[in-house]
Amino acid sequence: MNAQDRALTEQNTLFEGMDFSNVEYMLERCTLRELVQGEKLLQPEVKNRHLYMILSGELSVHLVGQATLEHASLVAGECTGEISLVDGMNPSALVVAAKPTRVLMVPHDTVWSMVDQSHDVARNLLSIIAGRMRNDNSALISSHNKRAQYEHQATVDALTGVHNRRWMSEAFPRVLHRCKLDNSNSAILVIDIDFFKRVNDTYGHLVGDVALKALAKIMQVNLRPHDLLVRYGGEEFAILLPDTGVEQARAIAERLRTMVAANEVISGDLTFKITVSIGIAPTTQEGSLEDFFGAADRALYRAKELGRNRIEVSV
Repeated sequence: MNAQDRALTEQNTLFEGMDFSNVEYMLERCTLRELVQGEKLLQPEVKNRHLYMILSGELSVHLVGQATLEHASLVAGECTGEISLVDGMNPSALVVAAKPTRVLMVPHDTVWSMVDQSHDVARNLLSIIAGRMRNDNSALISSHNKRAQYEHQATVDALTGVHNRRWMSEAFPRVLHRCKLDNSNSAILVIDIDFFKRVNDTYGHLVGDVALKALAKIMQVNLRPHDLLVRYGGEEFAILLPDTGVEQARAIAERLRTMVAANEVISGDLTFKITVSIGIAPTTQEGSLEDFFGAADRALYRAKELGRNRIEVSV
C-alpha cells in the first residue's frame, strides 16, 4: 500500500478516533479493486465476504426491488458490506459504482481480527451499522409517508377535497355489501348543479370552480359522519347513505337542497346563488351499484324536467 492509499485508508470511519498504526499491519492481505462506472460491487444474490473501504470515487446504493431508485450514495472515507459481513447473509442492496471508484477489499477474517485487537474498531463498526440502520429506517418511513400521500391524492378530487370516482368504485360496493349482510336499508343520491353551464358561461370557469367547492363544503358539513360523498363528474356529486330508508334519505336530500339554495357563493366582488336537483334510489338486496346509479340518474333527470331545484325518488 503506497503512502497516498495509506492516508486515504486511515481516514476511513472504521478507524476514527484511534491510532491507525495499531491495526495497519493487519491490512497487508487486503487488495485494491478499481471499479468502472456502472460496475456492480455488491449484489443481493451474491454472498459477500469482504468489507469495502472507499478510497476514491462514489458508490450508489439501490434497494432490492427498486434497482432504478437510488437509496443512498457512499463516498471516500465510508465503507460498505458491513451488515452482510456481520449477519452472514447476502447483501440487502445493490451497490454500483456511480463513477470510477477505488476500494480496499478487507477479508472478513481480517475484519474480525481487527475487532478482536481494537475496541475502537469494534465501536466504530457498531456505529457504522447503527447509522446505516437508522438511515434505512428513516428512508422506509419517508417512503411509507410518500406512498400514503400518493394514495390519498389518487382518491381525492383536487378541486373540492372530497373523494373521487376511483375511491367510489371501491368504497361504495364495500359499504353496500355490508348493508346487505346486515339486511339494512341504504340509498344513493345523485346531485347536479342546475344550469351550471350558464354559471361558467356568465362568470367563467374559475368562478364555476368556486361554486363547486361551495357545494362540496355544504354537503360535507350537513352529511352524517358515516355518509359517503364523492364528486362523480363535472358538476355532479354522488352520496351513499348507509342504514337509511327512503323517507330519511328524502329528508337528508331536502336539507341539502334547502341549504344550497339559501347559501351565497362569493367570488371576489361577485355574489350569486345556485340550486341543485337530486335523484334518489333506494338500494335492494338483488341490485348492483350500476343499477342503483341508473335509477338515481333517471330520478335526477325527472327532477330536471319538472323544473329543477327539486328532489325525485326512483320508482
